[in-house]
This record gives sequence, C-alpha cells and structure tokens, in this order.
Amino acid sequence: MDKKTQVINDGINLLKFIAIVMVILIHEPLPGTLGIVAKGISAMSVPVFFMISGYFSYGVSFDKLKKRCARILKLTILANIIYFIWDICVEYISGASVILWIRDNCALKKLLVLILTNESPFRGHLWFLGALCYAYLAWLVWLMYVEKSGQHLAKILRKNKIGYMFAISLLLLVMNIAGGEMLTFFGKNIQIPYIRNWVFTGVPFFGIAYCIHAYEESIFTRIKPRSMFIIFLVSVLLNIVEVWFMPPSGVYITTIFVNISSFLIALRSKELKSPMLVKLGGFADRYGLWIYVLQIMVIKSMRRIYEIAGIGDTAVIDYLRPFIALMLSFITAVAVVWISGAIKKYSRKLRSSDLRL
Repeated sequence: MDKKTQVINDGINLLKFIAIVMVILIHEPLPGTLGIVAKGISAMSVPVFFMISGYFSYGVSFDKLKKRCARILKLTILANIIYFIWDICVEYISGASVILWIRDNCALKKLLVLILTNESPFRGHLWFLGALCYAYLAWLVWLMYVEKSGQHLAKILRKNKIGYMFAISLLLLVMNIAGGEMLTFFGKNIQIPYIRNWVFTGVPFFGIAYCIHAYEESIFTRIKPRSMFIIFLVSVLLNIVEVWFMPPSGVYITTIFVNISSFLIALRSKELKSPMLVKLGGFADRYGLWIYVLQIMVIKSMRRIYEIAGIGDTAVIDYLRPFIALMLSFITAVAVVWISGAIKKYSRKLRSSDLRL
C-alpha cells in the first residue's frame, strides 16, 4: 500500500494550493463584506491539510508513519524557534524589554498549553503543525493498542477498526461544533485553544479522510461526480449563509460538508488537463508547509512597510494585501527550500570528501 499512497494526485495537490490561498485570506483578509465571507469559507483550509495527511496514512506501515510524525515534530520545533528568534529581534528593534517578553511568552502555563493543546505561545498559526504531529501520534498509539490487545479483542478491533475510527471522528467533530460555534453563539468564546486543537480538529478530520480512503471505491460507486458537485455547491452556499448569521468560528457545521465534498471531488480529479493547474498544485505540494510557516512573518513585515510608507489605509492596498502576502510568502518559501537544499548538498559533499581522505 505504501507505493499506492505515493501516486501523485493532481486534484489533491490543487486542493492544497486552494487551501494555502484560503489560509492567507484568514490572516490577511479582504476588506468589508467580501472579506467576512471569504474568511468564513476559508475555515475549510486547515482541515484540508489534516484530511490529506489522514488519507495518505491509510495502508502505510507503522515505521513510515513514525518517520512522518518525526518529520512534522522537527518542523514544529524549528518553526517555533524561528518565530521565537524573530519576535526577540522585533522586540529589540522596537525598544521593548526582551526579558519581559521572554518572561511573558515562555511562562510555564504557556508551555503547558503548548504541550497539551499544541497552541504556540509565539505564533497562533503554528497550532496546525503541533496538531498534525499529535494526530499522527494518536493514530500510532491506536495501532499499538490494536496490536497489543488480547487475541479476541484485537480481532474485533481489527475487523471494525475503520468503523470505530469514523464514529470517534464524528463524535469529536460534534464536540468541536458544540464547544466552538454553538458556545460562541451563546456568548461564550472558548475556541482557542480548547477547541482549535489536535483533539477536536486534527484527529477527526485526519480520521474521516483515513476512512474515506478505506471505502473509496464503494463511495465513488454510490455517489456520482455530478452529485458530488451539487453537494459541494449547496454546502458552499449554506456555508456563506451560516458565516453571515453566525459569529466567527474555527469550524462551522457546513464547513464539514464543504471539506468532505471538495475532498471527494479532488480525489476524482487525479489527472488534471490544465498544465497551469497541475503546476500550481505541484508548487503547493513542494512548498506548502513552508508557505504556511512563513506567511505571518511576511504579513507582519508588509504591514510595517505599509505603515512606514503611509499607504496602510488606502482602499487599493486593502484589496491588494492578500495577493501581495501570497506572492511574497511563495517567494520566501522557495528561497528557504533552495537554501536548505544547498546547505544539505554542501554538507553531503563535505562528508564524502572527508571519507575519501
């Protein structure tokens, strides 16, 4: 199954690109009503990444899943270190107390929140990396439990593994909506970090996509492409209505349907005819994680530049902000990946020359 999961899916890659654009629209929104609607629809963006990881975890060996988890953990630590250093530099340049900043942001309580709910004390958007790492860990623990259970229990668990996973995922999503959107509706906002974390967002979307992969052939036999597209359109329209009438939320009820239907459409579109769309998807596949990590640094820097230049409040800039942030995030991610690759190549060359000596 490992080989199967490595097959390139143009539709999934394009979905990654769309999700990256939506993430930018969350952190650097468009102005006015258009911005509110776009930001609400964009709530589907981060769950897409959990779903992609869950889908490509089906049938993958335990050891390979461990390596993926370790890679995400390393990136999580590195991303937090990057923003830790970045914020210290910003505090120092602005003349604020670096010691006070470290004391406030590295307090034991915030570090515990980071460990328990994956909410970074340095940059909020880094919660996704920790949540993804925990989602992999949760699945690895589940696999270990199934293998180490008694013979009779293990047989039951293996037979109904997908069913249990789907039921648990749905339950966690219901708890997400109840504790997030519903409580916010009644004036109690506890979404961050108690709802927007690995338990109520990462694991359920990861699990649902895992189950989709397990029953993919059956799903596509029963649901025709036209029906999927109709479900997607209706879900998006209802999502706009829900966003308009409900208070801001991390995940809306309709977000779940938008995510599942768009994901199924992407799976159907394994080979795209448009070379441009294929290239955009391939670009997102290669640089997506670094674009996600570096976007806030780019956005904050550009806001400061707008302020210095005295153009921060102009209508044109308000509409251009997301597009500028997107392009510069792409460029920055490409530069980081290129520099990282050059360093690795140089270090390998040094090691090989040492061995020859």
